[in-house]
Amino acid sequence: MKSNWTSSRNKRLLAQQAAGRTAAQIAKSLGVSRNAVIGRSRRLRGIVYKSDIESWARANARRSQEAKKRMKARQKAQHKALRELARAVARGEPKGKAMARAHRAGALWRQIGEQFGVSQQAAYEKAKTWTQRQRR
Repeated sequence: MKSNWTSSRNKRLLAQQAAGRTAAQIAKSLGVSRNAVIGRSRRLRGIVYKSDIESWARANARRSQEAKKRMKARQKAQHKALRELARAVARGEPKGKAMARAHRAGALWRQIGEQFGVSQQAAYEKAKTWTQRQRR
């Protein structure tokens, strides 16, 4: 994403700050918000407050925790899909049909291929062939 802050605008901001103008006055002259001026000023001067770091740490910890929950749910769905795949094939269901259903249920092509001792591409092709036959 391209920034509106060019080197000349940065210089104008710093010069106006040195002249003692407020963030609101600088913002009006540059055509940006007061918060944009404050944030840019802090970044240009390299100011990082302890509260910023704590906030980032909390946000990163929360995102990490949420990602772990999603990963566990995804793994649970994958294992369930693979168990159902094995049951379906044992019942005599066509492999292509069972593979396609397992993939829709969340299993990865790599996992499906490992189940049958083939590559992920071979598993995908088998399911694709079965699906195309059913559409005719």
